[in-house]
Amino acid sequence: MKKLRLKFTKHGPIRFLGHLDVMRYVQKAIRRAEIDIKYSEGYSPHQILSFAQPLSVGSTTDGDYMDMTVMSMDSASSVMDALNGAMNEGIVITAICELPDKCENAMTSVAAAEYLISFRDGKAPSFDIEKTFGEFMSQKEILAVKKTKNGEKTIDIKPLIYKWEILPDNKIHVLLSAGSSSNLKAALLIDSLFSFANEEMKEFAAVYHRLDTYLSGTDEKGFFVQPMIPESMSGLSFANDSDLSQGKIYV
Repeated sequence: MKKLRLKFTKHGPIRFLGHLDVMRYVQKAIRRAEIDIKYSEGYSPHQILSFAQPLSVGSTTDGDYMDMTVMSMDSASSVMDALNGAMNEGIVITAICELPDKCENAMTSVAAAEYLISFRDGKAPSFDIEKTFGEFMSQKEILAVKKTKNGEKTIDIKPLIYKWEILPDNKIHVLLSAGSSSNLKAALLIDSLFSFANEEMKEFAAVYHRLDTYLSGTDEKGFFVQPMIPESMSGLSFANDSDLSQGKIYV
């Protein structure tokens, strides 16, 4: 029996599926691929499968994760190949690794998420994004109203913004706190930015793309976050500018 972590991308029309629908889609693909996945016991057995962090409907991603436990396999790469062969267009498994037996599952491991936020043609803000974002971040605190299961509450989101930069074409690159204890959605960040600039955002103006999902750790240097499969990192990422061996970002 082996525990596996899989990294996947989600693009195209499938981005409009909700999280539960994506879970059902993957479960069916696992059955089509004939992967020997472990099932729970009881009257209604279900696949032992854990997804790292739900993604907002309409968003795309290059770095989402799921954990599964398999009873048998030829190799981790054979599981990835079989699952990709059973997927329809839209979701692609890009990396896989074996996990220690006592490793926390994907859902409880999440500590941060990295996003690239852009604006649709003709819907970019009128304010200077780089100048305004710098002023936005220079505030002592950034108060925002967050919706919870128990209603609404005002929180300071500044400590939840770990890293940021403004790229060409008004693209906003950010690393945000995520997970069950302190989750900052990219949409709430952008809503707060527009509120600070005293400008109403045009409908469906922002495009949200998740670059990767991070877990946390602690070493002699302090608290850090790093990609859930560091070896899979490529392209745009704050992790590529950090510790060369592990992609650690100390926050």
